[in-house]
Amino acid sequence: MTELEECERVAVESDLALRDDLLAAAPEAARELYRRFAPRLLAFAASRFPADRQLAEDVTVQSLANAARNIRGFDPRKSTLTAWLYGIARRQIRDEVRSRTRQKSVPADALSPLDEATGIPSDDDIAASVAARIDAERLMAQLKSLLSDVEFEILVLSAIDRLSAREIGSVVGRSERAVHSLLHRARTKARERLTTHGQ
Repeated sequence: MTELEECERVAVESDLALRDDLLAAAPEAARELYRRFAPRLLAFAASRFPADRQLAEDVTVQSLANAARNIRGFDPRKSTLTAWLYGIARRQIRDEVRSRTRQKSVPADALSPLDEATGIPSDDDIAASVAARIDAERLMAQLKSLLSDVEFEILVLSAIDRLSAREIGSVVGRSERAVHSLLHRARTKARERLTTHGQ
């Protein structure tokens, strides 16, 4: 057995153990689900709502709560627990975008006041933090305008969330080959945009 196969076997066993604990309503199961997956799902949600950290956090919590409630729907023969959770988060994000569109509220990618920098001791640190966040928000907005929705999602799932092409395919409903093709196209477009604006 190769090292990669051994890692995959351990991951599958860990997924199954967590699923069984959730099904049995074990006291620590929900906490473990949150500990293992909240940071990654939050990064995914934040990539879709870069100007609204609270909304990204709400989407993450709701996604994990839905997963815990619907854990019987997880089938390890069809996907990994990670891919299944990202699928739930993706639907939650789409529901939120649709809801905001219906309400004609402020667009999800609009810049919000940068008031989260409070509590940082130095003015230089605050300025650097705010500048970095503005740059990240601008880059995300540029990429979202440049790429199709599925290209953007695949790029985020690969570059930020580090999912494999197989897991990404499970999340977005595409074949592994299609994921490779879309990822190549998204990276090429992103590189061209960054190179053009970097000169």
